[in-house]
Amino acid sequence: MNCTSQYITNAVQYGISSFLHSLSSILILGSILSVLSLEGKRFSSIVNISVSFGLYNDIVLFKGFPFGASQVIFNSNKIKMVRLGNAAQTTQIFGAFTTSIPVLIAVYAVWFQFEDMIENGSPLDNGEIEENYDFIVVGAGSAGSALATRLAEDSSVSVLLLEAGGNPNPLTYIPFTSPNLGQPATAYLYATVPQRNSAFGIANRSVPWPRGRGVGGSSNINYMIYNRGHPNDYNQWAEIAGDKRWSWGNIFNYFLKIEDYHGYWDGNGFHNKGGPLRIEPVRYSPGIDYVLAAGEEIGLPTRDANTITQIPGISPIDFTQKRGVRFSTYRAYIKPNENRPNFKLLRYSQATQIHFDERLGAIGVTYMRHGVTKYVEAKREIVLSCGTMGSAQLLMLSGIGPKEHLLELGIAPLLDLPVGYNLQDHAVTYVGPFLLNKRKTSYLAERDLGVNAVLDYIRDGSGPLSTPFGVTSFGFVATSYAPHPSWSDIFWSMHNVGVHQSLGDDLDASYSTIGNLFRNYLQPHVGQDAHYIVQVGGLPKSVGRMWLSDSEPCSLPIIDPKYYSDPEGQDLNAMVEGIQVILRLYENTTSLGGRLGARLSHRRIPGCEHHQHRSRSYWECVVRTVTGTLYHPVGTCAMGKPGEPGTVVDSQLRVLGTKGLRVADASIMPKIINSNTNAPAMMIGEHCADMVKKTWGLETGVFRLNFNDDNY
Repeated sequence: MNCTSQYITNAVQYGISSFLHSLSSILILGSILSVLSLEGKRFSSIVNISVSFGLYNDIVLFKGFPFGASQVIFNSNKIKMVRLGNAAQTTQIFGAFTTSIPVLIAVYAVWFQFEDMIENGSPLDNGEIEENYDFIVVGAGSAGSALATRLAEDSSVSVLLLEAGGNPNPLTYIPFTSPNLGQPATAYLYATVPQRNSAFGIANRSVPWPRGRGVGGSSNINYMIYNRGHPNDYNQWAEIAGDKRWSWGNIFNYFLKIEDYHGYWDGNGFHNKGGPLRIEPVRYSPGIDYVLAAGEEIGLPTRDANTITQIPGISPIDFTQKRGVRFSTYRAYIKPNENRPNFKLLRYSQATQIHFDERLGAIGVTYMRHGVTKYVEAKREIVLSCGTMGSAQLLMLSGIGPKEHLLELGIAPLLDLPVGYNLQDHAVTYVGPFLLNKRKTSYLAERDLGVNAVLDYIRDGSGPLSTPFGVTSFGFVATSYAPHPSWSDIFWSMHNVGVHQSLGDDLDASYSTIGNLFRNYLQPHVGQDAHYIVQVGGLPKSVGRMWLSDSEPCSLPIIDPKYYSDPEGQDLNAMVEGIQVILRLYENTTSLGGRLGARLSHRRIPGCEHHQHRSRSYWECVVRTVTGTLYHPVGTCAMGKPGEPGTVVDSQLRVLGTKGLRVADASIMPKIINSNTNAPAMMIGEHCADMVKKTWGLETGVFRLNFNDDNY
């Protein structure tokens, strides 16, 4: 089975399974999706909205059905919303909506592929595809989208962008759906091998690592948090690579180039407007003022972490959104520029091999599209932007990687390079819930998620639908293990989420726990306002590796991040110390501990019952039991100085020993940064584009991309 067919089959199977699990949810979808589709409309308590329902014309699906605060009736292509006043059953509707998401995603996946085949002719026919292009970029993710469109600014060159997936699924635009997007049609379902030192409460001790599939890559499924990282992260890169172009003083300019900033810190002089990426502040944050005030009390001031310095503190989150709608790199880079005559995007095109001439010059790419194997030549360069796993996998399938490993799989080795090594990731753990005495200081689905929430989202992009999993702010903390007091080694994703009925199940699904760990832990607290923290090891010392499972391009690689394996135990110690700061923030401050009565649940995480609550051994157990990822794998094609062990690409991202082949994505990071990696991946794409242009004497800024089109 070819790669595209396999992913469609998996998506359909996943969707059918979810359909059978919750058949009633399908009957509810029309009302919600129809309301959501009417963005920008204003509503009163009783409105009539004309909508096309196709086959559902004149069919009454919800007559008399209690819809929380309202009631929806389908009749004669109208939706009639009548105020009821009882919100007790609101979550029945939205629970059904959530469980039906896999069904919709599967339907969209099949339709989008079929549509692509119809629009572009038979897969046996090359149609408008040229035999060769000046530049071929493989992978339309966060880095690849930026890179390809920047190269296409010069109309004298031709650019081909190959992407294994299709356009973003419509449901990905709603931030509320983010936790439900790790599915076959929207993501590669990577998973780690069983972890020796952690993941004790995770199924098979294997941590799920979904990565985005489609135009926009992981920017279509992530939590949209915009962070740059610490200046010292990049100064360290520059030292490792021996190239000052990677130092903060230069990298800062690329972040400014990316931004169309309208965020929380607008006007402070450290951001820019007019770039491709829209950035806006969190639009729903119950209880955030208490959190920020508590931070001030313990020396974590409210401050912008994305300035030319990064001092420990707490900040409301800036999201890559526009009016509460996800703003992925598809919207930022691809959609405004796809129709340029010198730029070609091929969707559903899985690259399977890079070809070389006798001097190891990269000359072409074999790819599969709609089940047909094809080949296209590159006249100048090929750049891999397939992500941390994808780029390393494609290099090894093409004969570039650890020689012995390639021979074991029957792949003829061309170059013996440490591809797949140096794998780093941000491991996380759950800390909470911190129960609160004051109502409406957190999000509770039963209370806050209803028709009014939908209307808020439609009106101005606000409300709980505008945030993923209720995340509202983030914090940076420097423990005693940090390299410097101003270089934080711990950061927090702060979720102002109460213990609603489905929270335990949601967390169990997110972490892939065993034995309904979170459901059992949280059940006694259902209905209470609360917050919880996802704590992240920002500067881990543990380093892992990925390698091929076989020589088939459709197979997923084997991944071992080796969480908490550093010999001195620094990663674990820093996590435990960071938890103590969280306890101080919530329980020992006037703002949270005093005014809201914040206190940690007295219950112990399942699997850690034999430890004294709050003891050091208890927190070590929690970290090792509830082990997850923030989905930030990096480093498998590490940048460095030629001749240094561990180097795969040089400071210009050229694969050592080859000509005309580069890698530009998070895989080139020699060291993981201390924050989210999406914006840095875009920066890498922008930086690589300038390097390629300089190599070939191409002009920059010839064409200004149409970044601010309000019609998309």
